[in-house]
Amino acid sequence: MNFLFILNTFYPNIGGVEQATLEICRQLKKKSHNIHILTTNKSNYYPDNQHLRSFEIFEGIPIFRVRYTLRFIAIPMKALYLTKKFKINRLYITDFLGFIAIFLKRVFHIPFSYVLNGYNPICPKGTLFHTEICQGFEVIKCLKYCRKFSVRFILAFIITRILLSEAQPAIAISNAIKNAYLSYFRKIPIKLIYYGIDLQRFYPQTINHKIVPNKLKESDKIILFFGRLIQERGVYEFLPHFKNLLQQMNCKFLIVGFGPEMPNIKMRVRDLNLQNYIIFTGILTNQPLINVINLSDIVILPILFPEPLSLVVLEAMACAKPIISFDLGGVKELLNEIEPKLLVPPNDWSQFTDKIYEFLNDKELRTTVGLALRQRAEKYFNWERYSNQFLKEIGLKE
Repeated sequence: MNFLFILNTFYPNIGGVEQATLEICRQLKKKSHNIHILTTNKSNYYPDNQHLRSFEIFEGIPIFRVRYTLRFIAIPMKALYLTKKFKINRLYITDFLGFIAIFLKRVFHIPFSYVLNGYNPICPKGTLFHTEICQGFEVIKCLKYCRKFSVRFILAFIITRILLSEAQPAIAISNAIKNAYLSYFRKIPIKLIYYGIDLQRFYPQTINHKIVPNKLKESDKIILFFGRLIQERGVYEFLPHFKNLLQQMNCKFLIVGFGPEMPNIKMRVRDLNLQNYIIFTGILTNQPLINVINLSDIVILPILFPEPLSLVVLEAMACAKPIISFDLGGVKELLNEIEPKLLVPPNDWSQFTDKIYEFLNDKELRTTVGLALRQRAEKYFNWERYSNQFLKEIGLKE
């Protein structure tokens, strides 16, 4: 089958959706399907979009890029051209930028799959995090308090309604996402297929502390956060509670990633005089990231909003690392029966730090929970499983 993926952003962008979509492309390519990517030159990897070429082939996958500022004109025109040139017979879209799929379906009878990764089409800001009142709310409550209509939001909402009606099928990556959309679009069938993780790359390994030079001692207990540094992830809010934790035990906090919240976080680290206890590594990918995950004792995800699903959690699970998080969004679905030991009520920072203390002081508990998480990842969350389910839903054999 000839697939055309129509995406807002793609490789080399660093983000959960971009990473997951690349893995899906790899899986489909392994099964002898032809993959073509149509996306924009918007990137959070390079500081200047000029470094992104309008065309490249990555791992045998052709990537066509248009200027981000012209995307609403350039994407439809390019999609029409690519559909004819490569005889596309299946479309894959992830947001309302894929509105061209409606035209291609009705004129050329090309079916499309609509994969729901986030809340953008049903939330005016796309994050369910607009004001302080939103912290710790699930989707419906946040929308009730923060509904802010605009021309863009109303247009996106209408397009999303049509896309959901026309999709074959619409797929949610978590029940948190599925239920959020069904609260608006009650009669539209939405399938559930969880993302996966590359278990051949992410697995438990013994790592030397020296990979972080002159910063760590063998005796240090290591707390890790990795991911995009945005307000909704709660790292800034965690810092004073980490300082309180230091009064009880010797530990270090590794922050892996970058994002708009970085300057505020660094300023607060200085204000709290935590420079000797917090290590910023910047962006890490591939094996360096896997090394740091394995080096850590626990991973934290102090989210302030209902994360749709978390590749951070899946990667930590695959490396057999306990994850302490607030009980919001799709995280509990990943942890399932293990979650009572790992999740705490939203915004309960006292219980959050108590849980960190408990795990850092109990190696046997870390090992037991970590192995249970690895086994759960192996059973339920791998990309082979995702691709097989996806192909089954669109009427193809595995």
